[in-house]
Amino acid sequence: MIISLNKRPMRTIVPFLILMAAPAIGMATASCTDNLHVVMVSDGARFFTATSTHAGLSVQQAFDDVRKIATADGYVIATEPDYGSPNPSMGIGKPPSPIPTLIQVQQPSGISFTSIVSPGKESKGVPERLCAMVGKFEAGRPALPDQVEPARTAAETMEQSRTTIPVTRPVVNILKPNVPFDLAAAKAALEPGHSIIRGQVCGSWRGNLVLGSQPVLLYPATPYLQQILALGKKAKPGRDQVLTDPDLVVARMEAKPNENGEFQFSRMKLGRYYLVTSISAVLGGSRDVYAGHVDTDYGSGNVYTSQNFSYGSDAGIERIVDVKKDGDTVKVTMQPHISPFNHSGLGGSILGCSKFGMKVSHGM
Repeated sequence: MIISLNKRPMRTIVPFLILMAAPAIGMATASCTDNLHVVMVSDGARFFTATSTHAGLSVQQAFDDVRKIATADGYVIATEPDYGSPNPSMGIGKPPSPIPTLIQVQQPSGISFTSIVSPGKESKGVPERLCAMVGKFEAGRPALPDQVEPARTAAETMEQSRTTIPVTRPVVNILKPNVPFDLAAAKAALEPGHSIIRGQVCGSWRGNLVLGSQPVLLYPATPYLQQILALGKKAKPGRDQVLTDPDLVVARMEAKPNENGEFQFSRMKLGRYYLVTSISAVLGGSRDVYAGHVDTDYGSGNVYTSQNFSYGSDAGIERIVDVKKDGDTVKVTMQPHISPFNHSGLGGSILGCSKFGMKVSHGM
């Protein structure tokens, strides 16, 4: 299952759990359900998409075939395709399920099937139903003559290999937890309690304090999630992919920081929680730039001029918070890692989010 998110990538597993487009976190195998493209948006909705081709069929024939398959399976046609559109689409639904499916044709011969799972709803069974429909569509599609290559003899294959550059495919190592995701337990961990988690989001750069404005997401640190985080830390870019359950985003809370970057989660139960957010800002200043060399009767020297500059910087922030005593207020400062070698982007400060001696601004 290929998972994409709708924000810029950050390190390791953080992009998946945050306002989640970005690097693919997923699994590459031959089955349809494993190769679905899953897009998660910031409000927790998920889009499951399977793609195919309608080659050998006209656009209208393709939709007629889908209509027959859908109605035979108990689906209702919600919206009919507009054949005057460059990419016509048809909407279907299967009562009483609240999960709609959109079928859309892309030129010249592509067709996509997308099921939309609303925030807070479980996606159980969605990949299987979507793949069943795609399988039936492909089974009824005519095969094209040029899709079948003539068989070669062993001698012909050997001879062709002498003048062909070998195709090397990257080997992807799939990482996934060895415990299942328990959605019921994750939801139970978010039931009301008596404690408070209160914090502030900030980042610093060259005497500037940037206060966070992006939502802070809180997840119960279940055994499944803790394994996901551990796998994300050890995953090697370009080689490893972490497979995650799409319903992980269903059991979470979201807090919006105020103008001071402060946020709060109230009535929390005892337990361990994972907090994640991001911070971004436009950084800038001025610098001396070499403008040339001059020679005069009194001597020579280099000439410099002042030049303004600016650039965007963002960082992902994650914290593990433990609520150990019922009724306690746990305080947390969420800032990027403190590093003496970070001079080009937002980082953390030993003073935390203190405004003392700092020029204050707000993140994007």
